[in-house]
Amino acid sequence: MALDVLDVVAVLPAELHRSALALSDQLAGRMRTLDHPSHFRLGEPLSGGPGGPCAPHVSIFMLTADDDEIDDILSTTRRVAASLPVLRAEGQRYQHNPVGAPELYFRKTEEWIELQRAVIAAVEPLRRGRLRETDPSGARILDILDDPRQDPVRRDQLVRFGYDEVTERWDPAGTGTPDRFNPHVTLAWPVDPAFRVDLADLPPAREFSGILGDLAVYGMSPYGTCTTLHGTAPMAGATLGASTAPGRSGHGS
Repeated sequence: MALDVLDVVAVLPAELHRSALALSDQLAGRMRTLDHPSHFRLGEPLSGGPGGPCAPHVSIFMLTADDDEIDDILSTTRRVAASLPVLRAEGQRYQHNPVGAPELYFRKTEEWIELQRAVIAAVEPLRRGRLRETDPSGARILDILDDPRQDPVRRDQLVRFGYDEVTERWDPAGTGTPDRFNPHVTLAWPVDPAFRVDLADLPPAREFSGILGDLAVYGMSPYGTCTTLHGTAPMAGATLGASTAPGRSGHGS
């Protein structure tokens, strides 16, 4: 039986949502002009893919599930979101990921880490030990686990959590503790993984800041895109309308 790949995400408020679409449009357009196109442009459907437009988001936790398990995952996400305060997100830098995708990174804070820990504690048991088939780059998870050249912390997290971007012991001073969860928005994804689009003339990353008041559960498509909204999950104190995700009822109740 085919499993759905889900992403529990932090949803961007309206102003940051619009900014992410504009940045993606700028970068994807530049990449195409340079004959190095992007696999996606935020706000538009993934070519040949399922679901709706690629939604800008911050990934918190990814897992697989049967279709009839999605309601439970969504209701669990709503319960944990209702226990969390809204979060101040502060843009810090632009950076390419290892396969050349330009990303906007937020300043990492204890609040981000507490949010991820709460989500994983509540949602991770619902993956029932299952692994995703591939990571967002298309690499097979089982191949990563079988490759002794891979980062042992990454391999260990894939076994224990099914997800390999988890900060278990944060070390703000940078003295060597693995620092794998770094909240960010992926803005484009080059077809050529060796290509790096210029990021120097983008607006200052610090302008990409705001209050995040919703989590959501999305169905994923290739390249880390979120294309099928199953429902949003307001955080404690969030005001109605803080999220741009279409609808708060979504899949389930």
